[in-house]
Amino acid sequence: MSDSAPRPGRSAEARRASAWLSPRACRVLAVVFTVAALGSVVLVVVDLVVGRPAAGDLFIVFLNGLAAVILWVLARRT
Repeated sequence: MSDSAPRPGRSAEARRASAWLSPRACRVLAVVFTVAALGSVVLVVVDLVVGRPAAGDLFIVFLNGLAAVILWVLARRT
């Protein structure tokens, strides 16, 4: 396959990297991580009802929530 020639002053890597920071990509990833955090909260509730330790699931809730918050901030800022 033939790739298009890069524009003067711009590299192909810079063009690809900017797509990851687009508001649309950040919003999609923010929604994905928000849904994952909510699903993890459901797992924590199930763990508490069943009587299992919920420490690992709480950690996952924290990580997914942190990623979602950061991505929502990036989506609003760009």
